[in-house]
Amino acid sequence: MRTFKNPFRFLLTALLLVSFTGAFAAPGNVTGTVVDKQGVPQIGVTVHNVTQNVYTTTDADGRYSIAAASGDVLQFSCIGMVTQEANVAGRTVVNIILDTDTEMLEETVVVGYGSAKKISSVVGASAVVKAKAFTDIPAASAGDALQGKVSGLQVFTSSGEPSAAVSMRLSGVNSINASNTPLFILDGSPVDVVVFTSLNPNDIESVTVMKDASSTAIYGSRAANGVIYITTKKGTGEKPLVTVSGSYGISNLAQFPMDLMTSEEWFQFREMTNPGLKDNAQFQELKDFRLKNNIGTDWRKWILNENAPTWKADLSVTGRNDRSDYYVSLGAFSRKGVEPYSDMNRYSVRSNTNVKVTDWLKVGINLGLAWMTQHNAGYSTVSTGYYNPMNIIAWGLPYATPYEILTDDAGNFTGYGKEQDYITDLGMWNYFRRMEKSPMTKQTARINGNIYQEITPFKGFTLRAVQALEGYDYRYTGKTLPNTYNMSTVTEESFERFYRLTSTNTAEYKFSVATLNHFNILLGHESIFSRDNYVSSYTTGQTDERMSEINHGTEAYVPSRTNSEVAYNSFFSRLSYDFNDKYFVDLTYRIDGSSLFGANRRYAPFWSVGAMWNLHNEDFLKNSTWVNLLQLKASYGTMGNSGISNYLSYGLTSTGRVYDGASSWYIASLSNPNLTWETIEALNVGVNGRLWNKFTFGVEFYNKMTKDMLMYIPYSYISGFSGGWGNVGSMRNRGVDVELKYDFINTKDWFFGMGFNMNYNKNVITELYDGRDEFVDGSSGLKFQKGHAYGEFFLVEFVGVDPANGKSIWLDKDGNYTNSYSESNAKFLGKNRFAPWSGGLSLDARWKSLSFNATFAGVLGKYMENYDRYFVENPAFVDESNMTKHMLQIWTEPGQITDVPAASEPIKHDSRFIDNASFVRLKNVQLSYELPKPVAVRSGFLKGAKVYVSGRNLLTFTGYTGWDPEIDAITAMGNYPNTKQVVFGVELNF
Repeated sequence: MRTFKNPFRFLLTALLLVSFTGAFAAPGNVTGTVVDKQGVPQIGVTVHNVTQNVYTTTDADGRYSIAAASGDVLQFSCIGMVTQEANVAGRTVVNIILDTDTEMLEETVVVGYGSAKKISSVVGASAVVKAKAFTDIPAASAGDALQGKVSGLQVFTSSGEPSAAVSMRLSGVNSINASNTPLFILDGSPVDVVVFTSLNPNDIESVTVMKDASSTAIYGSRAANGVIYITTKKGTGEKPLVTVSGSYGISNLAQFPMDLMTSEEWFQFREMTNPGLKDNAQFQELKDFRLKNNIGTDWRKWILNENAPTWKADLSVTGRNDRSDYYVSLGAFSRKGVEPYSDMNRYSVRSNTNVKVTDWLKVGINLGLAWMTQHNAGYSTVSTGYYNPMNIIAWGLPYATPYEILTDDAGNFTGYGKEQDYITDLGMWNYFRRMEKSPMTKQTARINGNIYQEITPFKGFTLRAVQALEGYDYRYTGKTLPNTYNMSTVTEESFERFYRLTSTNTAEYKFSVATLNHFNILLGHESIFSRDNYVSSYTTGQTDERMSEINHGTEAYVPSRTNSEVAYNSFFSRLSYDFNDKYFVDLTYRIDGSSLFGANRRYAPFWSVGAMWNLHNEDFLKNSTWVNLLQLKASYGTMGNSGISNYLSYGLTSTGRVYDGASSWYIASLSNPNLTWETIEALNVGVNGRLWNKFTFGVEFYNKMTKDMLMYIPYSYISGFSGGWGNVGSMRNRGVDVELKYDFINTKDWFFGMGFNMNYNKNVITELYDGRDEFVDGSSGLKFQKGHAYGEFFLVEFVGVDPANGKSIWLDKDGNYTNSYSESNAKFLGKNRFAPWSGGLSLDARWKSLSFNATFAGVLGKYMENYDRYFVENPAFVDESNMTKHMLQIWTEPGQITDVPAASEPIKHDSRFIDNASFVRLKNVQLSYELPKPVAVRSGFLKGAKVYVSGRNLLTFTGYTGWDPEIDAITAMGNYPNTKQVVFGVELNF
């Protein structure tokens, strides 16, 4: 064992080593001041010693003191400011100037009718999706960009048609027969959901999703399903900024889920299901000839447009000064569909201008125009059989060909001839020849806009008047050639003109009492009037199939014309109060009247109360180094649903057949003077916040009860009517919204963040009409039962195949196996067409000028009746349709274990084709490079430049075997499926 002979020398050496090490590693105190660009001290800035993981915050004078060594890195972060890092580098004083984070400052939330508020002072449950989500997206509809972005908001694009609109639901299904679509507001005025189809996505500044009663009740009778508030861009920047952008890309099917038989497999399957064909000379000759010469067709390649082109071009000019701001844009968008003869072209113009005429008068105009032309096959419905492109792909016999088969004198195959006008193998007219002679065109000219006048006679008091117009002209022309069901050419033409006028007048007063008490009082009146005129006519028996005008027909039919008008008259108010930015209370009240409802109950009140507690402003958290924002919220109130057709409360007459040259008429419906709004009573409780300037979270629980549901109910037969509309029954939705976001890295050169949101909703019918426990809806065939969810499938349950005889096995009402099918054994399956789970995942990354973002969206627990599979897994159709490979497992002998019944077993309407349509999709992904501003400026004419590649629907994860799991329907067959796009683009700023 070694010993130190001189302990004094050892101690001296140890002290020197400690001193030497301390000179390099021991932390001292670093102090400094944090200010903004104007020199204003920044209070509550989080100062983080990243090296040693130590925190502190700045005081009321912006000063701080923190332990730090010479080489440590300090990070300064604060809501509304750009995060900044600094290396101590031996300094004892580090002063910081923080830049304003313009994106964070834009995190204001629009509230109904009044001024926008900072997110920390908004009582209602709202979510904001910023302009970045809509910029340069490959989707035709801006609504598509919302998918997966907001918890509880389910967005579906149910068709791949280029002009397809989106459907939306917020926090469950609130109504059985009335609308479940949210109310859409564009720059303060109501519009239809189709606004997303005509609106240029690059014109959108933000979309605010209002969820609870506190934020939506002020919209009263139309707010039961939530409110989607769209704000378009305004002028920014002291100098004019010109932005030019363009992109080009391609479209293809998002997925091809059907595993169809090859020619060899199809012939094998025919022999399995009909053994006698093995000795049938004609069949064997066909089989040998087609297989030997490899004759067949990939019907997908034959009929679809692969790499269908899509392009868009945009030009915008924006600017502002101390008196005015302006934003003007021009846009062009074109997409060719993957299905032949489907395309869409859109041209749009937007002009937003605000002018401060005097110190007390401000005026402005928001105007949007759009022109759309659509061409489509018009056959993408379940009733058109082989004249639906997707059905041709699924059903087309694999050994068949649309071309003439050429042979020599000995009968040997020599090649293909011309394409047939009538495809003999399929027994149908050539789709392309037919569609070339059946042009169908839709043309729409749309306008939406408003003008406003705003007077501020004294500080805090504002009078505002808004006059808004939404309208469109729509024209349809089409021709249908003769087919099996209609032996005469039909030419049709229709025209529709719609407009909505909205006048909104408000008075808003903001004031404070004793400094800490802040009030905001809003009073308002709104009137809405809309008119819709529609006329259509058609003729048959065109003398020449090349003729496309209705006057070329030899037999004309009586034109159809409808006119309708709807009016609303409303008074509303809101009182907002907060004490010292800690305790908030919002009260709203609205009275709505509508011509949609009966004379006895035309007006109804709607109200809400909401409260919020900003815990982060309490003394016990005010100086916290890790709590940046922490709020508790609660609200309760009522909203209405007026989403029904016009004149349902009236007794109506209709015209019947012509007798002796005169039209007949009859009473079509009975009046109901007591018909009124559905009412939803909603309770929301939630918490949201931001911790360590990295982790943002929100959790919201809700309970919504729909009362006085608008339903079509059956009448007694002695009344002479099948049924009518009434206010009956109730339904409840309970659920939770969760939003999480974490910024893992946030430095000058690097950023990586991840966001996640999800919603769970449980729906249950709590009451039906006349005390009944169950009811079958005549329009949809769905069965409703108290205690079950709306949209739950009610069918006989198919459980498998009897190995002994190949017969189907079902469950009877007692849960026993049976080979006998009976509709009396039908039961609720616990499978719903409306998904109880939905959510989204977003990824954002940046390295210097290179950025990446991606959004996934999905639903869980969604089911559909897959009629696409019904036709390709039904042996009854084998002679005229291809089959899936799964059908090769068909039962053929006793003892065989399979889930495919014998060929002789008829297909019944049971649960066999109820498929799980849950899915996760990569909705949008983009990789972009932005030219560094100093480099752009040195060019002498550029202010910025960006190149990017974007993708949409590039990945789909699902077990659904139909064409598209995203279809928002109870039954799917031959639907135009969603497409995927890859787009390359460039953006230049001048």
